[in-house]
Amino acid sequence: MPITLKDVSKLAGVSLATASLVLNNQKGVSENTRKKVLEAAQKLGYRPNILARNLIKGKTNTILLCTFIKEQNKFSTFYGDLINSLLIAISSQGYYLQMVVKGEFFNGHPLDKREALLDIAHNRLFEGLIILSHWPIHYPEISDLVKENFPFVIVNQRLEGEGVSYVDIDHYNGAKEVVSSLIRKGHNHIAHIRGPEEHRHAQERYHAYVDTLLENDIPLKKEYIVEGNFRRLSGRTAMEQLLELSPLPTAVFAANDKMAIGALEVARERDMTIPQELDIVGFDGIEAVKYTYPPLPTAEQPLRELGKVAATSLIERIKGGDTRKIVLPCRMVKWDGFTWTKLE
Repeated sequence: MPITLKDVSKLAGVSLATASLVLNNQKGVSENTRKKVLEAAQKLGYRPNILARNLIKGKTNTILLCTFIKEQNKFSTFYGDLINSLLIAISSQGYYLQMVVKGEFFNGHPLDKREALLDIAHNRLFEGLIILSHWPIHYPEISDLVKENFPFVIVNQRLEGEGVSYVDIDHYNGAKEVVSSLIRKGHNHIAHIRGPEEHRHAQERYHAYVDTLLENDIPLKKEYIVEGNFRRLSGRTAMEQLLELSPLPTAVFAANDKMAIGALEVARERDMTIPQELDIVGFDGIEAVKYTYPPLPTAEQPLRELGKVAATSLIERIKGGDTRKIVLPCRMVKWDGFTWTKLE
């Protein structure tokens, strides 16, 4: 059985209240009594129940990360990198991070996010909540959190409305910079391997591609736009389709790095020289693009900063601060063998 405060007080020959004062480092106890209680605690191997103590104080120093994931196999490296950055940022500020994953793993029925989030808000174990979701978050689903003034921040998604904090990445302007950089290099036959049509970030990157071409008086060719699913094999399939066209595209903007890697594999199998014959650019900044040949340029998502800013925003909210709506920029980079180099 675990050693309790009562066991310590009995061995030290003091009251429960006195033992509690000593073990909570409070004043009002003589040095002789303090010594007896500490010796008794050490002898018994007493470990205070930090959770119970914090619950009494109304504070747990624990934040919950609630992720709504559509399928288990969609738990990609993006989420792993983001979660790691959140863990580092939250731990550095003296808080604990717990995580729960919710979604349609088995029965195929969408989860009631409003009910799930309200249950969390009613749970005294958590002081704040980070929401990360495959699905769009709608205001009615978090309105109860707002009404109860429960601190939360939505990550990697935007939601307008009173009482809402979010931290997102500027996918649209990041993608515009990719396409603009290709145009500055002289390309006017630019293809796009887009992400899934239902994916919001894929849509933002696609619209940026279209808008940038039109703003630069470059005709939009439907045959130059091929849909993928964010996986490497779909990038291969799309590239094979693009290489059957005439005229061939001189540059390809893939909506993520995995599809860009797949496209690069096909181009090299066709003995194309990259980037001289065909420029390929991705999006995300994943580790794998360091090791392709040649290393692929990409629009890097600032995941470390995203986690840090989200953690700071939430902890400020827990302490009574205002809600914040923050959008972080991407940057065009390429691995030079030693470090990421920013591309102009």
